Parts: sequence; structure tokens; C-alpha cells
Amino acid sequence: MDRGTLIGLFLGLALLGTAIGIGPSPRVFFHYPSLIVVFGGVIASTLIRFPLSNVRSAFAVASRAFFTHPATSQAVVLQLVGLSQRARREGTKSLEKHLPSDPFLASGIQMVVDRVEKEHIREVLSAEIQATMDRHSLGQDTFRFIGTAAPSFGMVGTLIGMVQLFVSMQNPSELGKAMSLSLLSTLWGAVIAYLFAIPISGKLELRSKEEGQIRSLMLEGILGIASEMNPGQLEEQLNAFLAPHLKVRRSGGHID
Repeated sequence: MDRGTLIGLFLGLALLGTAIGIGPSPRVFFHYPSLIVVFGGVIASTLIRFPLSNVRSAFAVASRAFFTHPATSQAVVLQLVGLSQRARREGTKSLEKHLPSDPFLASGIQMVVDRVEKEHIREVLSAEIQATMDRHSLGQDTFRFIGTAAPSFGMVGTLIGMVQLFVSMQNPSELGKAMSLSLLSTLWGAVIAYLFAIPISGKLELRSKEEGQIRSLMLEGILGIASEMNPGQLEEQLNAFLAPHLKVRRSGGHID
């Protein structure tokens, strides 16, 4: 679970709730016409823009921002070097009994065990990486669209409220309702965009980049094992992908 995402979300909600709660009448912020305009408009426009199945998939992908934590590059390097050592010591066939839990890495190691050509391994796994990035991109696009649509429908609510305000000039008792619609529509549009949609799309983009980098690292390690590269050389090659302070150095002994 990504604690940073949850802390940020709860902090934002707490600050918003506190600001609303210290006022004389917090219930006025839950203005149904403004909520209908903003939430209803965002839902309608999102369903028009994207197929329903894609919207469902986007929200499933969004859970990654909260509940997934990708493996660190150092851990992946250690795991790959350990697999290389085992293959050198016991033969590549032995790796079949020690397949990693990560499906992508396990698939690649299984192809190594099956003596699949290196170029075919590269093609298959590169295609899988690209397909994964494309799926992630769809989720990001959905939340970016919501982040754009929410303030726009907040403005729509404001314009509706302003029209009602001018129409009600001769009836002062209706002015408050029109003004509430104008202001609160803008408020809720901004909250949806800047507390939820835009941060989630950004976090999904970051997670996608991290996963892409990790899988590219795995691909290089798999190809190195397929080439029967010396574990020390493989370690150096994989370390080339890491920042200087993240480079892995074995302390001796074997790594499983």
C-alpha cells in the first residue's frame, strides 16, 4: 500500500472538512443542484468520451495508486543475479523449480528454461511491456479528462447560477439559491479535479514509468541469463541502469 497517496488524500479531505466545519452552517456546502451539475456532468461526459469498459478498467487501474508498491530496482538486480548464479551452478533447467513470483519475470525465465531463442524472448517480452504501458496510458487519460471536465462543469454551474441570479433580481428570496449554485459548483469542480483526478493521473503515470523501468531491467537480466553471462558481468550490466547511489554490490556468497 502506498502510504504517501493515502496520507495525502486523507490530509486533503481533513483540511477541506475542517474548513467547511468551522463555518456557521456546514450543510450549505452540500448543495444538491451544484453537486448534480458537477458530478452528473463529469460522469456523463466521461461515458461519452470513453467506452464503459474502459472507464471500469481505468478505475481498476487507479487502485494501483493506492494499493501497489513495485519492487525496487535493487531487489530486482539481486534476484536476477541470484538466478544467474543458480543457472551457472546447477544449469538453466534448475530455474524451473525456482520461478519468481512476478508473472513477467517468471514468463521470461520459463522461456530461458525452454531454450527459446534470445531474439524471440526479446520480441515477446518487449511487446508485453508495450501492451502494459498502453493499458496504463488509458487509465491516465481517463483521469486527466476528469480533471479537465470537473472545473468546466463547475463553470457551467456558475453560469447557470448567474442566469438564475439575474432572473431573480426582483425576488430577493431566490438570490441566495442562485448564488450558492454559482459558487459551490466552482468549488466542487475544483475539488474533484485538484484533489482527486489530476493527482491520481499523475500517480498512475509515475507508477507506469516505474513498472516500465523495472520490466526493462528484468528483460535485460533474462537475456543475460539466456546468454549464460557470468553473474558478475550481469550484475555490472544491470547496475548500469541504476543511479550511482542505488547500485548493487554483492557482499559475497550466493544469492537465491
